[in-house]
Amino acid sequence: MNQPFPYKTKIFTTFFFVFMSLCAWTQYSSKTLQQFDKALHYYKIQEFENAVLTIEKILKKNPDFLDAILLLADVYNGTGETALEIKNLETALRYSNNSLIYLRLGKAYFSIAEYENARIHFGTYLGFQNISEERQNEVERYILHCEFAFEALKNPVDFNAERLPETINTINDEYWPSISLDGSKLVFTRLLKPDRGLPNEDFFISEFDSSGWKQANPIIEVNTPENEGAQALSADGRLLFFTACNRPDGRGSCDIYYSVFNGRFWSKPINAGIILNSISWDAQPSVSSDNRFLYFSSNRDGGMGNKDIWRAEILEIMQNGKIRWGIPENIGEDINTTGDEISPFIHPDNKSFYFASDFHPGMGGFDLFLSRINSKGNFNIPENLGFPINTVKNEQGLNISSDGLSAYYASERNPDTGLDIYTFPLHEEIRPEPVTYLKARISDAETEQIIQAEIELVNLSSDIAIQRMIHADKNGEILLCLPLNANYAFNVSHEGYLFYSESIQLEKKSTIENPGLVEIRLNKIDIGAEMNLYNIYFETDSFRILPVSEPELKKLVVFLKNNPKIEIEIQGHTDNTGRSENNMILSENRAKSVADYLIKNGIQDNRLQFKGFGETKPVASNNSEEGKMLNRRTTIKIAKN
Repeated sequence: MNQPFPYKTKIFTTFFFVFMSLCAWTQYSSKTLQQFDKALHYYKIQEFENAVLTIEKILKKNPDFLDAILLLADVYNGTGETALEIKNLETALRYSNNSLIYLRLGKAYFSIAEYENARIHFGTYLGFQNISEERQNEVERYILHCEFAFEALKNPVDFNAERLPETINTINDEYWPSISLDGSKLVFTRLLKPDRGLPNEDFFISEFDSSGWKQANPIIEVNTPENEGAQALSADGRLLFFTACNRPDGRGSCDIYYSVFNGRFWSKPINAGIILNSISWDAQPSVSSDNRFLYFSSNRDGGMGNKDIWRAEILEIMQNGKIRWGIPENIGEDINTTGDEISPFIHPDNKSFYFASDFHPGMGGFDLFLSRINSKGNFNIPENLGFPINTVKNEQGLNISSDGLSAYYASERNPDTGLDIYTFPLHEEIRPEPVTYLKARISDAETEQIIQAEIELVNLSSDIAIQRMIHADKNGEILLCLPLNANYAFNVSHEGYLFYSESIQLEKKSTIENPGLVEIRLNKIDIGAEMNLYNIYFETDSFRILPVSEPELKKLVVFLKNNPKIEIEIQGHTDNTGRSENNMILSENRAKSVADYLIKNGIQDNRLQFKGFGETKPVASNNSEEGKMLNRRTTIKIAKN
């Protein structure tokens, strides 16, 4: 069975089998050996109670029967009774100095967070000769975990976890929580374990009101008799990505699917396709708030370990809901290891990346980590979120509220209920950056008729050019979730209209309920119509165009190529800083630089005129920096249509 979430089913194997030589067994009666075979059979078919009773009978008469002692340790490992497992392993050391006993003791002590005892036994194991390189690397990794855990226990982070109520958590496993942007809905995956048949993963949803979280209900429109889970909602609420397994249209064991919200209903789930999905396990999607990247976990070929974290660029979300994907890329060795990296979550700030790993130094099992994405788009070295957020158990499926203050995740803190969903306030060091919400509404400047235009968003604060193409909905609107204190170029275009350009500095925090509103009025292409371009930048007191202007200039090239009969006048404008005569010359040279760029990129020179106006045509007061910024612009005027 394959599942979106790597639910760890216990695999029962005999760790020690016939340590003693056959001649040593001759000291035991045939009846004793028959009992041992019977106990081993009970163990293999997981009848643990009968296995224990049978082994205890053997040891009552033969307390030095090493293989029976070790088999009893195996049984208690299978039942999760670690204290009894350790007791029998320690007993086994009286009769054998076999290296594997020390290894098993190290792992047993580690599993109950007795890190000092674990390190001692791991160290003893490494002192033996003829240990394979693979096993040596494994044990050295355990020792690193122990050393990290020592320090983490001495320096706990602020943490106050609250288990969500029984309306959400049950005796089943609940995990992979996704909190809605306004905090009113919680979607999660539940592993249903019927009396007969295989476990099955389904989506459930709970809503929050004044009385708390309501009873969670299954999402019947999406759930099937097969497994689906590990969901992620886009920041604008229009796309739901999730994982489904064993479907007829699937490529591998589990594939990523998505559904599009049309304002009233979710569409029939769509397989994300052969570019994104492989013939392997592809699961656990998380989408960036600018809809640029989809992060996911996969054990496909080309990775660094078993499960790695990959990402694919969303090149275009077409109006019919179809997605055009870039080739998935492994996000690299700073995040991925030879172990398992799963459970990616990219916060709406698009800089704070959280994930789970069983390899990076931690407390044991899967720990949660944070890596910041820098301005060059690279991942910084991961930081363990610390104890007691992380424990010796598995912590996975982290999701953080849009305000960055509260976290939701799944943890195996109670063995009686398995994986449950918890919430806790994030301490300041691991909080994401604050985000804000911006809504743009696009219409005709004269008729105010709604326009479903195409919007290009460029993050000018990044060291690399990051451009996103977004289509307005049927109401001519888009909703964007963006990091604060960043500068964006905002370009809007539609057939038959001049394109709109503006530079927006996001400094004020707005909520999803009350986003900042930008009214965009597009002018039709008529003689005399003008558009001000605010995202063409020059060096100070120079007409040399800066590289950050490239997206705007390319947009102008495309506009002119799509409208081959248009002739334009390129106008340069400055603020009132400096001498008027110098500003006039500077503005004309800047207009000429734009014309030269257009000619170099395939626009005929007979379609272009350029002129400088200096500071003579201000559109705002020069008494403020904001006004001066508006006056420093390039204007495109339609001279012939």
